[in-house]
Amino acid sequence: MSQSFQLVEEKLRESAFFLDRFRDSDPLGGEARFYFSAFVSAARSVTFVLQKTMRGVSDFDEWYLSAQKRLKTDPLARYFKDLRDEVVHKGPNPLNEVTVEHLDEVLRSQLCGYPQAHTIIMPDLTSASSTVLADAVRVSENYLKSLVTVVYECYSRFRCFVDPRWYFTPGHFAAMGKTFEDALSECGVPSSWATYAPDNNVRWRILRRQQPPCLINDLFLEHLGKYIPDPDDERQVDTD
Repeated sequence: MSQSFQLVEEKLRESAFFLDRFRDSDPLGGEARFYFSAFVSAARSVTFVLQKTMRGVSDFDEWYLSAQKRLKTDPLARYFKDLRDEVVHKGPNPLNEVTVEHLDEVLRSQLCGYPQAHTIIMPDLTSASSTVLADAVRVSENYLKSLVTVVYECYSRFRCFVDPRWYFTPGHFAAMGKTFEDALSECGVPSSWATYAPDNNVRWRILRRQQPPCLINDLFLEHLGKYIPDPDDERQVDTD
């Protein structure tokens, strides 16, 4: 069982936290730039922490290669990678910085009475030789969704390693060649207690009740409309 997947959960939640603050900030205020910079840094750290946390887990490297390939071919993911490198290593924050070629577009929008919005100039995803004026909040939301997708797929695929409730299931322990007595020992309980434990799945359910559920199901539901089911949920519905 991964002892540090909580780091991934915290980093993903940190990204969502700063995005929420950025979304609610005044486009004309300085705080918006701080929140956007913090979101970019936190979001770019998600996959780094994921790789470190899952190091050594069987089949993870093979799975992550396919996930990484998708991210590398995703223009938005590439943009945020370059943006993070620019903000962290060089300093400039491009939020609400309008270049001359897009100034007329911004002025027309204001004259038409549209509310002030967070903007960012980014490469045109359909033409490498031009740029577009984009809604920075919407772009950030789309990028966060792609990260939530990667974490969800990892969690779903390797749930027995990252989720303590799924870890303490009889099928998983049998696959590892371990017994209920081994599970008791891992929980710090004398293996002799197995003599007095209830039979069948009840004993496993008692162990699982001592473990936390998936801590980021709310993010999975919000961004993907999916969730990781609990092993004791009779419905056992995984919305993949």
